[in-house]
Amino acid sequence: ISIIFIVMIAIGYALISTNFNITGYLEVDKTEWDVHFDTTKTTGAGVIDPTTGLQGATAPTGTIAYDGNLKATLTTTLNQPGDKVVYTLTIKNDGTLGATTTGPTLTLDNVAVSGLTATKTNGHIKYTVTAPQTNPIVAGGSTTMTVTAEFTDVQQGETINNETAVLDVDLTYTQA
Repeated sequence: ISIIFIVMIAIGYALISTNFNITGYLEVDKTEWDVHFDTTKTTGAGVIDPTTGLQGATAPTGTIAYDGNLKATLTTTLNQPGDKVVYTLTIKNDGTLGATTTGPTLTLDNVAVSGLTATKTNGHIKYTVTAPQTNPIVAGGSTTMTVTAEFTDVQQGETINNETAVLDVDLTYTQA
């Protein structure tokens, strides 16, 4: 009986004095936002495409400038009805998180615009913005959006002069 008693004490001691050591390694992937306009695309066919309204007339012009990575400034000069400039803006997602664009926000000649269409006050230039082609934009992916500037109709007897307008396109996004 004493031997059984000693064995039971030994087993009981072993049960309550057992230590569990848990060791491991945890690695957290770095996540980051990096959604922006591709600021290398400022000229050339497929980026700025002008169309002249009348044969032999002065061609319309357009430029793209970037203020940081989230603001594109489009400057357009149109000369007569039918003139048009189509801008293609590339949006890149170099981050590790998917993103959904929630805009863009537009400002025409320093005046905020609601919606995706803006017409110049006291003028004939109308901008129409299309939403990005792909939304959400996957991590490592890209998409494009277009902005079309066109010379709107004039009234009979109205004098036509070349016009310039500046449209700011501010990119906004959220996690997809």
